[in-house]
Amino acid sequence: MKAVRIRRHNAALISVLCLIFTAGILLAGTLALSQKGTFSVAAHVELQRSMFVAEGAANRIQYLLAADRNLHPDDKPGQVDYTGYEYDRFMADSVAHELDYYGEKIGFTVNDAVSGWDMSSGNYEKVLNMISGQDDAGDDVIDLVNQVSHRLGDYLDADENIREYGQESGGYEDLEQKPLPRNGAMQYREELLYIEGFGELFPPDENGRLSSIRLIPPANTSNLSGTAALFSADRNTIRLQCDLSENELDTVMDALDRWRKDKELLSDILDEELLNKLNSGFSTVESGAYTVILYPPQSELRPFRKLVFSYSGFEVDGPADRMVRYMEWNYL
Repeated sequence: MKAVRIRRHNAALISVLCLIFTAGILLAGTLALSQKGTFSVAAHVELQRSMFVAEGAANRIQYLLAADRNLHPDDKPGQVDYTGYEYDRFMADSVAHELDYYGEKIGFTVNDAVSGWDMSSGNYEKVLNMISGQDDAGDDVIDLVNQVSHRLGDYLDADENIREYGQESGGYEDLEQKPLPRNGAMQYREELLYIEGFGELFPPDENGRLSSIRLIPPANTSNLSGTAALFSADRNTIRLQCDLSENELDTVMDALDRWRKDKELLSDILDEELLNKLNSGFSTVESGAYTVILYPPQSELRPFRKLVFSYSGFEVDGPADRMVRYMEWNYL
């Protein structure tokens, strides 16, 4: 009888230990999920907060640009010696800045909004012909340029005549992309990604933007026609526009990088011949329209939603009608 009682006690003990073990596993799992959820929620909250911070900083940056232009109306980007001032200068020159916004550090750069290739209906063929006309353009590049040119032409024209490599409404419908094509002037830059093969010729940048292509501003915002700005141009654009060798291109890109990071004047780095080539292909005069990119500085990496916005500059007393009309406002 005693042995039976001992066995029953042992069985009860084992059951209790199993119950405690199971409860421990469930508790550990609950704590792990809770901890994971805390990290996830914290990052999400920080991203949401960063959007409000970026929006406030964007407003301040607009007035910093207005103040700089008011004080120095004749200065040109890339020709200003930053060391000659006791305060920071704010121009459309791609220089990296840091802003203290109520105790929160924010990095930003300012570019001229008149930048990139103008791919409007009257200019796209000229740009594409420049690509296919390069000495090192192979048959595959030439074929791709022809395909993109025909498809873009069909996308923009109002008729249903299909070019050799083109595509009209029937083709888009087969691809379940109705009601394309536009059959008229494009209303925004990103429409170009509807054109098959366009992204291969002009790939998006590291932020997923078509920064090598000029913005198409909404009506009544700004006129972005004219010669593209130098400091926001990418390597391929500079190569095509200025017809540089690879060695010259390496020298130019290094000089631009040193300008953006260390504010070394291009005139102190590049010889006169290279400077003349750059000045003949690009503008170094501010258009008055800006593209600003906000990001967390390298010294304080944290969850932060990048902000890119483009707008027409205004005077220090604010926009004429108290309304800022943005050509672009994207959180990345």
